[in-house]
Amino acid sequence: MANQQDHANNLKTSRAGTLKKSVSQIKKGAKTTIGAVSLMAQINPFLDWLFAIAFMAALLKDILDIVNTALIAAGGIGAVLIFIFTLMASAVIIITIFLTGSYSKTKEARTKAGKAKIKISPLLRKLLLLAGMTLVEIIPIIDLMPLEAISVYFIFKMTLEERKLNAEKAKEAVAVKNAQTQAINQSIADATPA
Repeated sequence: MANQQDHANNLKTSRAGTLKKSVSQIKKGAKTTIGAVSLMAQINPFLDWLFAIAFMAALLKDILDIVNTALIAAGGIGAVLIFIFTLMASAVIIITIFLTGSYSKTKEARTKAGKAKIKISPLLRKLLLLAGMTLVEIIPIIDLMPLEAISVYFIFKMTLEERKLNAEKAKEAVAVKNAQTQAINQSIADATPA
């Protein structure tokens, strides 16, 4: 009898713990989904189609890397072609960054300690990411991975995050201005004799 009681208590405790874990996992999933949806709201169809072209150029370059690797084994001309295709794809991506206005005001970044402030230009971050991926893409064998396409994805994601941050800042600025206007109107109303 005591054994059955212990088993029932253990089962009840286990179910309660599982329910708490399930609820916390659902909350995490909801936050992730809401974050993704809020980023998707920042997509500008009149400009962001250029990222699709950059992504296709990067994918084409990654496919040609595989073909050119076979040409390296055949005669050696593939290495030159890989270098040229990598630079061309990077040029398309850079042009896309500038045409879409994917650069904005400087952000402040903090170290983990939270003490040092470093001014980081979003444009510089994107160009450094692209430069790093391009340099890695030139290395034989590693160039078979779709790093250029991955860099386009991250540049697009950074662009959407910047737009979201700028929209939030603009909304806050409007709210502050409205509060100031209300305070001024209230002080005028209080100062005028009735």
